[in-house]
Amino acid sequence: MITDSFSAHQGVEDDDMNILCLGGRVTGYYLALDLVIIFLNSGFKGTERFVRRLEKVSLMEAKNNINHNT
Repeated sequence: MITDSFSAHQGVEDDDMNILCLGGRVTGYYLALDLVIIFLNSGFKGTERFVRRLEKVSLMEAKNNINHNT
């Protein structure tokens, strides 16, 4: 859930986030528009520590999928 401009860009820049979730009853129209613009104009930084973090998440997801499929 994104509620502020910092989260809208940091999620993309640090975590390669590709989905934006906004609260329909808690986010006003103009704030929502600003957050979408910030989100769309952000890009993944790709620095080593963020790539390592995402690799760890991918490994956990893969392990979880193997456990569910057996």
